[in-house]
Amino acid sequence: MTPRSFKLTAALLMAVVLLPIAGCDSDSATSVGTSTEITVMTRNLYLGGDLFTLLAASCEGQAILGCVAQLYATIVNSDIPARMAAIADEIEATNPDLVGLQEVSTYYTQSPGDNHTGNPTQATTLAFDFLQLLLDELSDRGLNYTVAAQNMNADEEFPSSADGQTFTDIRYMDSDVILVRQGVSVSNAVESNFTFNAEIPIGGQTVTFTRGFSYLTATKDNVSFTFSNTHLEVGGQAVQAQIQQGNELLNVLDDANEPVILLGDFNSGPDDTGSDRITYDSLTDEYMDAWVEAGGSNGFTCCQDPLIRNTTSELSSRIDLVLYRGDVEATAVALVGEDPADMTSSGVWPSDHAGVVSTLTVRN
Repeated sequence: MTPRSFKLTAALLMAVVLLPIAGCDSDSATSVGTSTEITVMTRNLYLGGDLFTLLAASCEGQAILGCVAQLYATIVNSDIPARMAAIADEIEATNPDLVGLQEVSTYYTQSPGDNHTGNPTQATTLAFDFLQLLLDELSDRGLNYTVAAQNMNADEEFPSSADGQTFTDIRYMDSDVILVRQGVSVSNAVESNFTFNAEIPIGGQTVTFTRGFSYLTATKDNVSFTFSNTHLEVGGQAVQAQIQQGNELLNVLDDANEPVILLGDFNSGPDDTGSDRITYDSLTDEYMDAWVEAGGSNGFTCCQDPLIRNTTSELSSRIDLVLYRGDVEATAVALVGEDPADMTSSGVWPSDHAGVVSTLTVRN
């Protein structure tokens, strides 16, 4: 008998001996195939600039034209295609089953613009489509990810002019997206906007900045769970909208089938104080924080200015979170996009946020 044949025979004999024992243990019998390992990622793509610069007093009245022009120039200079390629590299390196993306932006322009006339037509010339750029980069790497859910959020258009003579309209569309890797099936996707959204005064008009969330049923290895992705309002002056959005999300997911994995950019974390921390505390009253449970240290995800091209990370707070409830165990957590080695060849950080990747054992 060859060594290989001996090993095979021994293994079969052991299986025969153990079979009656396993058959008498109902817990063991029912647990077979009821757990799986899931890797998830939350990633803010960074819209390319700071919309809140438009709230400055210096941008009131006709000055809004120059402010929008300057902001859009910043967005263009943020090296969007290279940043999406860098984020595709992160996905390739970590191979998540599901990805929650925030600030998935689309920009349209119209030139000559007519927004400043008070009777505008909608800009439709595509300038940047973050989602398509990222999907193309993933495909180029041989990675098979598809869009499982996309909640469409703010859709706003502003006039711009660098010289006060020529005008270009800039239209910004925001969304959150769930990507799913081949091998994981999804169903029952729900895409929604929050009932409560911040109203922001920009250039003499009040803009309602709509945010939202998505959730769906995901199944891997016959284990099903609810997966949700969101981006809540910022803190500070808009914190009341954030708190109401967090409560609304908790209420919506109350009836979701467990286990539940909830991730995103919550704009509230353990490093915050006062009202800015209320949302994090409300969430972690019901959900476990994967970063804490898996023993992660630091974990700062926000925020830095990619355009400064500073090779020293300025991340100082943890607001991008992977949360869960039900029969789930976080076994590993890590950051992506926080190391200078992750910067593009032009010296730009992939995003103003770092991403979070977590591996979880999920059981039904």
